[in-house]
Amino acid sequence: MPKVSEEHFLQKRLHILEAAKAVFCRKGFEPTTMQDVVEASGMSRGGVYRYFSSTEEMIRALLEKNNKEFIKYINELIDEHDKMWDALEDYLQNLESEASDPFSIVVYEYFVTGWRTEERRNYLARRYENGKAIFLRLFEEGVRRGEFSPKQPLEAINSFFINVNDGISMEATLLDEKTVRVAEQIKALKMYLKQALGLTK
Repeated sequence: MPKVSEEHFLQKRLHILEAAKAVFCRKGFEPTTMQDVVEASGMSRGGVYRYFSSTEEMIRALLEKNNKEFIKYINELIDEHDKMWDALEDYLQNLESEASDPFSIVVYEYFVTGWRTEERRNYLARRYENGKAIFLRLFEEGVRRGEFSPKQPLEAINSFFINVNDGISMEATLLDEKTVRVAEQIKALKMYLKQALGLTK
């Protein structure tokens, strides 16, 4: 595919995904139709179907896009910090400032409403394992550098960390950050991590 055509293809695809994400956040995943996305994108029906045949394909593409961006973000945190605790603090500060994310509810809805579907459950399991691997690298790097001396298995610390992250984000979006007391929850999470990781001075 010629370079210009490839760039055009990717730009159009991204435009459709951004339109789909906006509709998903406004209406929810299940109620959203292809026609909703067509109208939101301002493109023709045929133009949208050239890139995606269903809203299922769209949300999967959005999830994969988010995953790639998140891996890049965590890798940059690791590369830019001498101490992994500083990397964790930067991550948690970002979580505190951006805890409320409407798309996180769309993702939750997608998996909850589809939990009876084996393929979707399997996809969720793969995403969960991939998510654990991303954060585990950060914790393992802290151990390798002699900064962490874990008092619990890293796998357990990692899973707890992810579950608390997801819970804070979901509750802050469903309610609001003040009601959920996001800052206090993150402070408590830091206290746990310091003890569980055996943070050295």
